[in-house]
Amino acid sequence: MFNKEALVIGLGISGCAAARMLADAGYNVTCFEKESHIGGYLFEETRPNGIRVQSCGPHIFHTDNESVYAFLRRFGSFYPYTHRVLAQVDKKLVPLPLNRHSLEMLFGEERTALLLARIHAFWSDRKRIAVDELINSKDSHLADLGRYIVENILTININRKSSGSFAYADDSYMNDAYVDITEDDNYYEDSIQAMPMQGFMKVMEKMIDHPAITTYLNMDGLTRISLLEESGVVLFDGAPFKGPVVYTPTIDKLFDYRFGDLRFRGNIITFQDLDSDFSNPCAVIVRPGDPESVRVYESKQMTLQDLPGKTTVCMEAPYVSAVKGVYEPFEPDLSSESMELYRKYHKLSRQFPSLALLGRMACYENQSISESIEQVMEFVSRL
Repeated sequence: MFNKEALVIGLGISGCAAARMLADAGYNVTCFEKESHIGGYLFEETRPNGIRVQSCGPHIFHTDNESVYAFLRRFGSFYPYTHRVLAQVDKKLVPLPLNRHSLEMLFGEERTALLLARIHAFWSDRKRIAVDELINSKDSHLADLGRYIVENILTININRKSSGSFAYADDSYMNDAYVDITEDDNYYEDSIQAMPMQGFMKVMEKMIDHPAITTYLNMDGLTRISLLEESGVVLFDGAPFKGPVVYTPTIDKLFDYRFGDLRFRGNIITFQDLDSDFSNPCAVIVRPGDPESVRVYESKQMTLQDLPGKTTVCMEAPYVSAVKGVYEPFEPDLSSESMELYRKYHKLSRQFPSLALLGRMACYENQSISESIEQVMEFVSRL
């Protein structure tokens, strides 16, 4: 039945989705994961108190793409989930993105009414306005509001979409840089927002549970393949491999760091188990001014686990440069220098027609869960 062959290197959400879609399309898929487990940045583990935590920080599934949601639901049940985030500003906890209620807490009703009226005058058909737009509006009141947000909320040391923009590239922080003119305290606006009942790991495990998928853990796929640049051929165990080769880890590693290391950021998460039902008023609290912990999330707010008297909070330290072999890369550092270096590697990769770079590490871009799966769908549809 399966007479076509494919390779997948790296089993995060992109690799797992690619393996399953390739298998469904009639390929016999061999997968390699250098860690002892699958999952990538969606890896989850269970604390001694039974709380399931996301080891790399909170990631929420949200999308407007029904096809992506239908694909995920093949591998597990999901429950509707509304993600709420509070920011600690001026000793107050205010909803993010800033909304009418947030502004009134920070500036009072009179100034808030003035700001919202001016926002409406500029963007009468819009609900959420980006900080960049406020600053560039040429309205002094709105520019001041934009600068206030930059100085008091967007002080977390993570990358931005571009050097001239204050809009975050990282999906889990993206709406920090907006103002919502309503009282809506839903962090995301997507029509579908949900979380897996048994966690993302169970979903991905079921995803690669297929008779045409063979998985090798604790094995770096790069030890099994070679790239012949003169001919654009990929060798697998020394023999030419004719099928698609999906690669999801960092692209600089693929080419043995020929042009130098791409810059990534790593995040450092510590966990604290508590003897209480809940600790925080919502799933995530952002603390921009805290040098030790810029974000605190409470897993139980997102897992729906029924564990009375037990909870776990997760503290995220300010982002650090991911030095090879010291910190695991978590997200790309999208500086102009890094993007120029990535373009060199990407140009080199195009010499190999069978090679497909998928996911946030290989493509050097931040992707939501939905965007990662959409990318895989598009790739498989072209085969």
